[in-house]
Amino acid sequence: MDDTFCFDDLAAHEIDWLLRADESDLPDQYAIARQNFLWRVGGSENARLAIQLLGKMEHVI
Repeated sequence: MDDTFCFDDLAAHEIDWLLRADESDLPDQYAIARQNFLWRVGGSENARLAIQLLGKMEHVI
């Protein structure tokens, strides 16, 4: 596994999948990255809004 794993490098649908995954099924590094992402965006509700916005932006570009 790559030590530089970061949610910021993923497409919206990949982030969405990781946010929906059961944390116990994720490797530790992914679970930590997910918690860090949720902390940075201000929680799961803001994460969902961010995913929606990213998804719309990906379809426009």
